[in-house]
Amino acid sequence: MPCVSSAGVFVVKSFRVVTRSAWYSGRRLTKQPRRLSMVQCSASPAKPQQSLSVAVIGAGAAGLVAARELVLEGHRVTVFEKGSSTGGVWVYTDEVEAPDLLGQDPERHKVHSSMYAQLRTNLPREVMAYTDFAFDDLAGQSKDSRRFPSHEEVLRYLQAFAAAFQLHKLVQFDTEVTAAVPIFSHSRQHQPQQQSDGPEAAADSNGNADVAINGHSHHQSPLPWPKWQITTHRVHHKRQRNSTEQLLKLEHANSRQASASKPADDLTDDSAQQNGNVLRSNSTQSHAQTDDLQSPEGASQPDGNTQTDSESQTATYDALVVCNGHYSAPRCPEVKGSDVFPGQVTHSHNYRHNEAFKGQTVVLVGASASGEDICREIAEVADKVYLCARSWQNPAWATETVPFGHQHNIWRRPVPSSLAKDGSVTFSDGQRVERVDSVMYCTGYLYIFPFLDNIVSTADNRVAPVYRHIFPLSTAPTLSIIGLPWKVVPFPEFEVQAKWIARVLSKRVHLPSMDAMQAEVQRFYADLEQQEVPARYTHQLGDKQWAYKDWIAEQCGPDVAKTEPWRRKMYEATGQNKREFPDRYRDVWRDDDLVVQAKQAACKHSKELRAG
Repeated sequence: MPCVSSAGVFVVKSFRVVTRSAWYSGRRLTKQPRRLSMVQCSASPAKPQQSLSVAVIGAGAAGLVAARELVLEGHRVTVFEKGSSTGGVWVYTDEVEAPDLLGQDPERHKVHSSMYAQLRTNLPREVMAYTDFAFDDLAGQSKDSRRFPSHEEVLRYLQAFAAAFQLHKLVQFDTEVTAAVPIFSHSRQHQPQQQSDGPEAAADSNGNADVAINGHSHHQSPLPWPKWQITTHRVHHKRQRNSTEQLLKLEHANSRQASASKPADDLTDDSAQQNGNVLRSNSTQSHAQTDDLQSPEGASQPDGNTQTDSESQTATYDALVVCNGHYSAPRCPEVKGSDVFPGQVTHSHNYRHNEAFKGQTVVLVGASASGEDICREIAEVADKVYLCARSWQNPAWATETVPFGHQHNIWRRPVPSSLAKDGSVTFSDGQRVERVDSVMYCTGYLYIFPFLDNIVSTADNRVAPVYRHIFPLSTAPTLSIIGLPWKVVPFPEFEVQAKWIARVLSKRVHLPSMDAMQAEVQRFYADLEQQEVPARYTHQLGDKQWAYKDWIAEQCGPDVAKTEPWRRKMYEATGQNKREFPDRYRDVWRDDDLVVQAKQAACKHSKELRAG
């Protein structure tokens, strides 16, 4: 039987374990992890009951913390990463998806990152960090000490986190998961993870049930535990110049090229999903039963086209955790006249620099974080910029009539109702702008899981049916997804989701019965419908994120702390500051008392981990 200490160290007779303190703060392990004796462990409210082989898709912010929590819980982990380094969406590239700048052609050359060159975070570094690894832990690696740092600093932070816990050893880089198929055993009796109030489907007199996966019926014992057959391909990166430089040349040759838009019914939300990596990758193991998986970390995410050769591997894992990120597949609205509009139409996914918009009249659609930031950056070189939305972060902005921004050349407008072949844009209130050069959609992203065949639905950008935004009902608990909620503080949320998943898989804690989970999911969807919340907002949490994270912490057990009060206060103070001072909230703030509390908390966590 396993044993758990208050420091998060556990042992099961057949488990190999690593303490957090030995793993922490960049101290490399110089010897093999030790086997702890039972007398070294103190009592805990719950204990891991099993160790599983777990595949993780993605080595971004979600995948890295998932790997750490899974290993700490005693699982054997392989992380698959399509790119050449850790960091996911935070790995910047100057490359864009030219000529398909709307990102709608499924056969286009895909670029994962949506970072633009001058991006700074819209959350302060104190609240953005994982709960036990502050940005201050970058130590000498930090090159940007600002509270709202650049994307390069966030990437350094994630790579420092990976190095501190030696997570790169678990990652298969330059690999792509092309298929993940649940495998149900007919020869063994499954031990259900959930509390056994009832089966997933109607059971016969012997307690067996028909379970439908991918349209096929599997006659199984109640609540089966599917394993996962993972097929991967090796990715070879080749350089291709689909960069901003190329885009400038393309515009110079034809500054008013036609572009068509594709369907989507929301014009305002540019943060429809949260963080991570569109990761896919390749296992070089015949079966995921090894303890140490060595893989050297690549230097950086290369620019250019990717080609896949015939290298293919298939391996079977006990569980699969999906951390593939949701900032790479653009959502674009359907606007009348898009097919005849002579100017350039693009999505913010393909925005990197503002030079291409010099002297132009530009319409940006969508006024969440990206829209508000990019409009100001483009306005530095453009003649006129029109920012369009259905609603605004500050309701007072809806009635503004005077231009804003440093150049006083940005106007707020409602969403466009049509584009015309003479280059004009008409807005929903009847106002019209002539001679528009470019239209950019800052309207968010789609959830995509190309390696999962019909296991979840993504209709209208709702991932369903999924329990608590994590566990797809048809394959719970051995399939889980991290990072579905949006309008949240992402990194700490990924962390607590990962803790819960790791403990559910080890049987330290249990999910409700399938009947109970199904009933709760149905109630949740019914409540959204009654409140007239569109399906595409299913995973939007906003102010509900705190109760959500605290609820998950409760499920994990008393050793997992709820949200520290200063985090919520700092998040709310930042939001208020942004609404009052949208042009300078990153550099002027009024929550220094909360910064002090954050630094004290970080110091406490650091001491606890080093002493653990």
